[in-house]
Amino acid sequence: MKENIFAVDIGGSKLVCGILTPDGKILDTYRKEYAPGYTPEELLGWIREGYLQLGAESCRACGVAIPGLCDPTRGVWLYSPFSGIADIPVCEKLHEMTGLPTYADNDVNVSALAERYFGVCKETDDFLWITVSNGIGGGLFLGGRLYRGEAMTAGEVGHLVVEEKNGRMCGCGNRGCLEAMASGASIASIYTERTGKKIPTKELAVLARAGDEMARCVFSEAGAYVGKAAAHAVNLLGLGTVVLGGGVAESFDLLEPSAREALEHFVFARANPNVRLLRSLPGRNAALLGCAALVLSAER
Repeated sequence: MKENIFAVDIGGSKLVCGILTPDGKILDTYRKEYAPGYTPEELLGWIREGYLQLGAESCRACGVAIPGLCDPTRGVWLYSPFSGIADIPVCEKLHEMTGLPTYADNDVNVSALAERYFGVCKETDDFLWITVSNGIGGGLFLGGRLYRGEAMTAGEVGHLVVEEKNGRMCGCGNRGCLEAMASGASIASIYTERTGKKIPTKELAVLARAGDEMARCVFSEAGAYVGKAAAHAVNLLGLGTVVLGGGVAESFDLLEPSAREALEHFVFARANPNVRLLRSLPGRNAALLGCAALVLSAER
């Protein structure tokens, strides 16, 4: 009987395919990096390459993490603003390619599923998962189930406005969104504006730990905005747990103090006295593990 799962994590600049066991062990991976401007046909070709290289025909099903809006009931990649890809019946195309039952959802939603199945929220029914990466997104678990909302777009915490007076322009068209103030791209951009030095966010984290005061300041400000947005979500939904994941959250030590302080400042403490702020256990593998969790969830 086939047990393993073929996982397809489609990122903004890379594709990661993997063979995973039902208990979340990653047996093997295939990675392909690419520049912006790729076509759906090119992407499908890279997925096929990964499928063949990994020998995924031995798997029982396929889970796909979509970097943008997705309709999981129809298996359609609705839209990704950074790539312009839209209205792709991704599950149908991958089923035709592989013969495997295929399930897809937004990458942040599947990351929240990974936290529920394999991470720090195994025993937690209500939580918000925030990814802090090139952009910022959120996945909601309410009543022990992933909550997608009426239009399948719930959890867009990155577009909560956290800075009204001096907000930076966001890709969505508004100013002061969390994504515009605290994403990896924004952290690097703000540092450049203040110092004239163009340094990738990952290297900025190294500088911050080495004592660069401006780098520490930019990360601290970003953490405070994350905490503020998390508090708004907690106040609205009565959540007891907020989990930070994504590439920038690997710098949890730089974000946590100000994030925790802002969360405690803005939350309605009498109504939410024991809110936890945690670091994601799956970490950088959250979306890949989430693809396996998506299959397990669909098969229940």
